[in-house]
Amino acid sequence: MEIMNNRENGNSVATKPKVREVEKFFSVAVDNFFSDPISVKNYGKSLPMESHPEGNWPGRRTKALFQIDKDLNTALMLKILSCYYDLTYQDMSWERGRLFFQEIPAFSPEKNDIRNKGWIHQDTTSDNIYELAGLIYLNESIDPDSGTSLFQLVKDDYVTYQRHFAKHLLFGKEGDYDGEYYTNQYHKHESFFLEKTIFKNIFNRLIMYDPNEFHRANSYFSTETEPRLTLVYFIGGLKAGRYPMNRIKNEEYDSFIDHKMR
Repeated sequence: MEIMNNRENGNSVATKPKVREVEKFFSVAVDNFFSDPISVKNYGKSLPMESHPEGNWPGRRTKALFQIDKDLNTALMLKILSCYYDLTYQDMSWERGRLFFQEIPAFSPEKNDIRNKGWIHQDTTSDNIYELAGLIYLNESIDPDSGTSLFQLVKDDYVTYQRHFAKHLLFGKEGDYDGEYYTNQYHKHESFFLEKTIFKNIFNRLIMYDPNEFHRANSYFSTETEPRLTLVYFIGGLKAGRYPMNRIKNEEYDSFIDHKMR
């Protein structure tokens, strides 16, 4: 947990890190994103995957695609960014981009087992290097409830950047799980949030959101023999003029609308 000390009237005052707000991108969903999603799925499954030794994320991931095929990585980035920008007319560039396939087996054969539910989090880091995040669902037949939800923070005493040990123990290589401890920690964390948007897990659906959005995977349960498979991406250092949210929250629009409402 990150703590900062401020000097106020000669005394040291501990303050919590500020929770970052959504300011640049609104969330989107695009169905039938790839023209040949089966080939994309098969390509992803052909690549080696590894789990994170400290349980920072569940399941297994491939290497970042720019390490495997730079041209494919660039083509995917451009197609993803075209959801917000018309690249026929607009020049743009990015400094950072990570795309990788991720496979997450169910932690329990019971759909409603709490271990099959993701943890609400932001994709921001202390240096906030990414501006876009999202994934593409790549299971042809899977429980649609294994999608993704976005959440609104409803309690002021939430502490960002805290490490949830119950989660990291379960996600780690050993898969350690203390049922009572895990359940208590999970429900305590959930109590800070209100679910505001639900994306169903639909084959070949892209979803994208600002990394400052609180979100989670709703379930890792799968009715098919294959585990939950997605193509995950993070993009940062964008240079493309105004961000979509800035265009919507244009002061000229708002001033005129407010004037007409009086």
